[in-house]
Amino acid sequence: MIMKPTTKYSAFIAAVLLVMPYVAYADQGSSSQYASQRLQIQMAAMTCRNTYVTGYLNDVVTVINNATITSTLTNTDIPKLGTDYSALQTDATANNAAQFKTDTKTYNTDTRTGNVDAHAAIKTAHNKTVYSTLRSDMKQLTSTYKSCLFGVKQQWAQLKGQMFNTALSHAQNMTNRLSSHGANTTALNQTINLASSQIQAFEAAVNSAQNSTQLQAALDSFCLYNGCKDPNNFHFAAKTAIDADQAKLNVLAAKNSTSSFQALVSQAQTDINNAQTALNQVGSNQYQGTQSSDVWTNIKAAADLIHQLQQIVNHKH
Repeated sequence: MIMKPTTKYSAFIAAVLLVMPYVAYADQGSSSQYASQRLQIQMAAMTCRNTYVTGYLNDVVTVINNATITSTLTNTDIPKLGTDYSALQTDATANNAAQFKTDTKTYNTDTRTGNVDAHAAIKTAHNKTVYSTLRSDMKQLTSTYKSCLFGVKQQWAQLKGQMFNTALSHAQNMTNRLSSHGANTTALNQTINLASSQIQAFEAAVNSAQNSTQLQAALDSFCLYNGCKDPNNFHFAAKTAIDADQAKLNVLAAKNSTSSFQALVSQAQTDINNAQTALNQVGSNQYQGTQSSDVWTNIKAAADLIHQLQQIVNHKH
């Protein structure tokens, strides 16, 4: 049975109409010092996408080769996307992430409009040669896009590894300072060592990835904080905060034996225990509902009491 031309065109355009995805950048807790680099990588991803989108729209104009049929593409859609892309370049150069996000939405809207107009032009042309030529050209455009996106994902994976290792270094420095003041940092060191081994596994997976699918799987395989949709979240910030609170409290508890002081110690310990219980319930999943608040409210409560205890100890001396 021969497929009706209209159905053929619709099936072909359905594939083209997909808004091509680009790299997702999410791992809560990442340092703001990397914001500029993240934005530049997002811009690189948009460049891949713009090459794909405008390449397709220009190809529709060229292959149909009828100025009347493709006038909307030529006079409106393609110029609009050019303006949108220039705005994104300006945002990235100015390191304006908020405006970049806004202008990306505009670009996405104009892309959808352009694809709808391309669909209409192909249907109007109603030519089997146009259809087969576009389908053939799309293979090369898609291949080029995937190759471009793979390069961008490699950049993101490298930056993600840098961010992980920087966070690890900061935690180790904090641990060393606590240790120098007599704190038992065994738990902190265990947390850092476990995170380090998982980061090394993440980096190995990234380095061995041979294509975009494998690389995306590696990117999704571990999040130091709370960025993975699958249960691959380490919750490093919460774990080290709880460990640090406990190490500080253990030192302070022995500094004063008065009942009022020990009452504060007891309350701080309760807060730490509550934070740990809440975090245990989260496991390696993302925070759901009030879980994040449950964990961090207790961590902060303990930290505030520890600060109060420290002031009492300092005042005593």
